[in-house]
Amino acid sequence: MSLLAALASIYTFGSVSDCSKGTALFTITSMSFSPDPPVKGQNSTLALSMTVPYDIQSGTAKYSVTYNFIPLAPTVEDLCTILPDHCPIKAGTLNTISSVPFYDSLKGTIIFKVEWKDTSNNELMCVSVNTRV
Repeated sequence: MSLLAALASIYTFGSVSDCSKGTALFTITSMSFSPDPPVKGQNSTLALSMTVPYDIQSGTAKYSVTYNFIPLAPTVEDLCTILPDHCPIKAGTLNTISSVPFYDSLKGTIIFKVEWKDTSNNELMCVSVNTRV
Protein backbone atom coordinates (compact mmCIF):
# COMPACT_ATOMS: atom_id res chain seq x y z
CA MET A 1 0.00 0.00 0.00
CA SER A 2 1.36 3.41 -0.94
CA LEU A 3 1.87 6.14 1.62
CA LEU A 4 -0.91 8.22 0.06
CA ALA A 5 -3.34 5.32 0.21
CA ALA A 6 -2.43 4.71 3.84
CA LEU A 7 -2.97 8.38 4.72
CA ALA A 8 -6.29 8.39 2.88
CA SER A 9 -7.46 5.40 4.88
CA ILE A 10 -6.50 7.08 8.15
CA TYR A 11 -8.00 10.49 7.32
CA THR A 12 -11.46 9.71 5.98
CA PHE A 13 -12.91 13.07 4.99
CA GLY A 14 -16.38 14.14 5.95
CA SER A 15 -16.79 11.89 8.96
CA VAL A 16 -17.66 12.30 12.60
CA SER A 17 -16.58 9.51 14.92
CA ASP A 18 -16.27 8.44 18.53
CA CYS A 19 -12.55 8.70 19.37
CA SER A 20 -12.80 7.38 22.93
CA LYS A 21 -11.64 3.85 22.04
CA GLY A 22 -14.28 2.44 24.39
CA THR A 23 -12.96 4.21 27.50
CA ALA A 24 -15.53 7.03 27.80
CA LEU A 25 -18.10 7.08 30.59
CA PHE A 26 -20.77 8.59 28.29
CA THR A 27 -22.27 6.46 25.53
CA ILE A 28 -22.75 8.38 22.29
CA THR A 29 -26.09 7.32 20.81
CA SER A 30 -26.04 9.65 17.78
CA MET A 31 -23.77 12.23 16.20
CA SER A 32 -23.91 14.37 13.09
CA PHE A 33 -21.97 17.17 11.42
CA SER A 34 -23.62 19.37 8.81
CA PRO A 35 -23.24 20.74 6.30
CA ASP A 36 -20.45 18.42 5.37
CA PRO A 37 -18.37 19.47 3.60
CA PRO A 38 -18.49 22.82 5.37
CA VAL A 39 -19.31 26.01 3.45
CA LYS A 40 -16.62 28.69 3.71
CA GLY A 41 -17.78 31.69 5.68
CA GLN A 42 -20.61 29.78 7.35
CA ASN A 43 -20.97 27.72 10.49
CA SER A 44 -21.39 23.95 10.55
CA THR A 45 -23.27 22.19 13.33
CA LEU A 46 -22.07 19.31 15.49
CA ALA A 47 -25.03 17.55 17.13
CA LEU A 48 -24.49 14.87 19.77
CA SER A 49 -26.79 12.71 21.83
CA MET A 50 -25.28 10.82 24.77
CA THR A 51 -26.33 8.61 27.63
CA VAL A 52 -24.88 9.80 30.95
CA PRO A 53 -24.56 7.04 33.62
CA TYR A 54 -24.51 9.34 36.68
CA ASP A 55 -24.44 13.03 37.58
CA ILE A 56 -21.27 14.95 36.66
CA GLN A 57 -20.65 18.08 38.72
CA SER A 58 -17.96 19.68 36.54
CA GLY A 59 -14.98 19.00 34.32
CA THR A 60 -13.11 20.26 31.26
CA ALA A 61 -13.67 20.43 27.52
CA LYS A 62 -10.54 20.24 25.37
CA TYR A 63 -10.64 21.31 21.72
CA SER A 64 -7.85 20.18 19.40
CA VAL A 65 -7.49 21.17 15.75
CA THR A 66 -5.22 19.83 13.03
CA TYR A 67 -5.11 22.05 9.92
CA ASN A 68 -3.54 20.54 6.80
CA PHE A 69 -1.86 17.91 9.01
CA ILE A 70 -0.35 20.57 11.33
CA PRO A 71 -1.59 20.34 14.95
CA LEU A 72 -2.55 23.68 16.47
CA ALA A 73 -2.40 24.49 20.18
CA PRO A 74 -5.45 22.99 21.93
CA THR A 75 -7.78 25.05 24.08
CA VAL A 76 -9.33 23.91 27.36
CA GLU A 77 -12.53 25.32 28.85
CA ASP A 78 -14.63 24.63 31.91
CA LEU A 79 -17.34 22.12 31.02
CA CYS A 80 -20.03 24.07 32.89
CA THR A 81 -19.11 27.24 30.98
CA ILE A 82 -19.87 25.58 27.65
CA LEU A 83 -22.93 23.69 28.99
CA PRO A 84 -24.54 26.26 31.32
CA ASP A 85 -28.06 24.88 30.76
CA HIS A 86 -26.94 21.33 31.59
CA CYS A 87 -24.57 21.77 34.51
CA PRO A 88 -24.34 19.81 36.63
CA ILE A 89 -24.85 17.17 33.97
CA LYS A 90 -27.64 14.87 35.11
CA ALA A 91 -27.79 11.10 34.57
CA GLY A 92 -29.89 10.20 31.53
CA THR A 93 -29.87 11.61 28.00
CA LEU A 94 -27.76 14.66 27.11
CA ASN A 95 -28.30 16.38 23.75
CA THR A 96 -25.89 19.10 22.62
CA ILE A 97 -25.59 21.25 19.51
CA SER A 98 -22.40 23.21 18.81
CA SER A 99 -21.71 25.73 16.09
CA VAL A 100 -18.35 25.44 14.31
CA PRO A 101 -17.16 28.44 12.20
CA PHE A 102 -15.39 27.87 8.88
CA TYR A 103 -13.69 31.09 7.82
CA ASP A 104 -13.27 32.14 4.18
CA SER A 105 -9.48 31.85 4.44
CA LEU A 106 -9.53 28.13 5.31
CA LYS A 107 -8.59 25.67 2.60
CA GLY A 108 -7.65 22.04 2.96
CA THR A 109 -7.99 19.34 5.58
CA ILE A 110 -9.37 20.10 9.03
CA ILE A 111 -9.59 17.58 11.85
CA PHE A 112 -11.03 18.70 15.14
CA LYS A 113 -11.48 16.76 18.31
CA VAL A 114 -13.65 17.49 21.35
CA GLU A 115 -12.70 15.70 24.59
CA TRP A 116 -14.62 16.03 27.84
CA LYS A 117 -13.20 14.91 31.18
CA ASP A 118 -14.51 15.07 34.73
CA THR A 119 -12.57 16.59 37.65
CA SER A 120 -10.89 13.21 38.30
CA ASN A 121 -9.59 13.21 34.68
CA ASN A 122 -11.94 10.38 33.64
CA GLU A 123 -12.85 10.59 29.97
CA LEU A 124 -16.52 11.48 29.57
CA MET A 125 -16.58 11.53 25.76
CA CYS A 126 -14.40 12.11 22.71
CA VAL A 127 -15.62 13.04 19.24
CA SER A 128 -13.50 13.69 16.15
CA VAL A 129 -14.60 15.34 12.91
CA ASN A 130 -12.51 14.95 9.75
CA THR A 131 -13.47 17.28 6.93
CA ARG A 132 -12.19 19.31 4.03
CA VAL A 133 -12.89 22.88 2.90
